[in-house]
Amino acid sequence: MKTDTLLDAVVVGGGPAGLAAGTHLSRAGRSALLLERGSLGGQARGLERIENYPGFPGGISGARLMELWLRQAERWGLAVRAGEVVSLARGADGVFTVRLKKGRAVRSRSVLWCAGAGFLKLGVPGERRLLGKGVWNTYDEAPSCAGKSVAVIGSGEAAVQQAAILARKAKTVYLITRTPALKAHNLLLERLAGSGVVRLPGFRVSKIVGGKKLEAVELKPAAGRGQTKKIKTDALFTLIGKEPPGVPAAWLSKPAGFFEAGDCCSGRFRQVAVAGGDGIRAAMRCMIYLEDL
Repeated sequence: MKTDTLLDAVVVGGGPAGLAAGTHLSRAGRSALLLERGSLGGQARGLERIENYPGFPGGISGARLMELWLRQAERWGLAVRAGEVVSLARGADGVFTVRLKKGRAVRSRSVLWCAGAGFLKLGVPGERRLLGKGVWNTYDEAPSCAGKSVAVIGSGEAAVQQAAILARKAKTVYLITRTPALKAHNLLLERLAGSGVVRLPGFRVSKIVGGKKLEAVELKPAAGRGQTKKIKTDALFTLIGKEPPGVPAAWLSKPAGFFEAGDCCSGRFRQVAVAGGDGIRAAMRCMIYLEDL
């Protein structure tokens, strides 16, 4: 697909929402280009097992499910390109110009923003320097933690599930939470209870320690008083809520032809099935818009 071609739609983000939207548009005969700055499949690709996706009674790995989605997208001719969007503008003629990080630009009659949402950063000393060197805010690195000491931060379903999965192969797994209560499905709580995970409730990470790689994390009582702790660990997963990535100014005004879908706008309901359905709904709205031009 040529860069100067006027497309029907540009889909930003190659996670479940973006793949579903792009596939739906391509199947309908629309010229669509999907842009993804990271790995196709998004965070869903890093999930060891998805148990609530319809049609798979025994569950399916995120990687396998996304492979099937990609195969379907390829079948319908969805164009995919690696690239990070840095700006988005809509001209007086209603055409969007989507500019990429390396200076390239694509023109389109519509844009579907499916950029997902990333886990929040802790904002503590050592975090930025050791990110990717033992500190992770994705699921993907779990397979590399066999036989190691691992810490997980978070009290939601993402953290609880990750801790229980890591406990199968890791030497020791710590689950660090500010409060005793965990906000997860009962099934996940049952798995956690029998996993051998060491819970450390009532603490927050105050510092991440290491040279060329992570060595330890320092903890302080979340309430502000009490004894501090320092635990040696080879990996730290920070899974404490999510936020959408930075978005262009067009996000605020939502001009005609601009649509959004998936985790970047779904609030608390962040599931692969929800994101996929949201992407298809956005694609259908986009198609109605294109038909009226």
